[in-house]
Amino acid sequence: MVEKAVIDRIEDELSKFMDSHVEFILKVGGYILSSGGKRLRPVLVLTFSKLLRGENQERDYPLAVAMEYLHTASLLHDDVVDGADTRRGKPSANRIFGNDTVVLTGDYMYANALYLFSIYGDIDMIKNVSDSVKKMSEGQLLELKKIGDIDMSYDEYFRILEGKTAVLFGSCCYVGASLGGGTQKQKESAYRYGLNIGLAFQLIDDYLDYTSTEEKLGKPVCNDLREGKITYPLLSVLDQLSQEEKEFVKKVIRDTNPQKEDIEAVKNIVQSKGGMTKTIEKAKQLVDNAVGELENFPQNEYLKKLEELAKFIVEREF
Repeated sequence: MVEKAVIDRIEDELSKFMDSHVEFILKVGGYILSSGGKRLRPVLVLTFSKLLRGENQERDYPLAVAMEYLHTASLLHDDVVDGADTRRGKPSANRIFGNDTVVLTGDYMYANALYLFSIYGDIDMIKNVSDSVKKMSEGQLLELKKIGDIDMSYDEYFRILEGKTAVLFGSCCYVGASLGGGTQKQKESAYRYGLNIGLAFQLIDDYLDYTSTEEKLGKPVCNDLREGKITYPLLSVLDQLSQEEKEFVKKVIRDTNPQKEDIEAVKNIVQSKGGMTKTIEKAKQLVDNAVGELENFPQNEYLKKLEELAKFIVEREF
């Protein structure tokens, strides 16, 4: 879907701008960056720029990798907050290097990203990206507050998703459209495209947490349930549960060390009530919303790539 040459260039730029004089920062940063990932965020920046301008300019690349630094910083901080043991099938950075070092490396990556924006970006981009970073923190804090809360609303759930994933996708598209010389209307449409695919992306993550395997996920399945997190598959069926089922689910998600058979029982309840189907349907609706935002852009090969990327979000790992 994405040319190898583009991914190779992104990887080169990620290494190039990790230029700290503190060797340990390079070691921790290199560890998490080398863990892989699809590099969707920098790809979105570069593709929206090409959509409007035809070719990327040198200025595009540092801002594309700056968005990946922001994403990577959030992963480092999230793993510390969640007490994660693995990330993408490898021991998490906090398990290897310790929480203090990982938090400070995440802080460095945030600062490095904003430094790159101060050089290669403009005040409009900085305003948009800074707002997204603020919302990312709010989303993480709200998620912590709602752990074990069986009464979480849809509004609260989607506010968490926006902060965890979607706003950064939105900013990637906004920055790309800005680099391409887009109008304010196009930049706002690009942001909404990214927001919708970001929400869909997280919904599919929620789906895969129930249906995939540890080998594919790179972390234990049903991990969210073990951590007491209510995600869309469960949220979408709560109103169908009997009082007895609801009390059982509440007991399991509030247990700090739930039994494997109890986790499996909750998983079976969610699947039997249609939670997986509801999650896929909602993700597809969000992807349709995203594709609709592309009507404000020129018809060319890059528009088709963005349509394909949106559809890939709901088709991955099925």
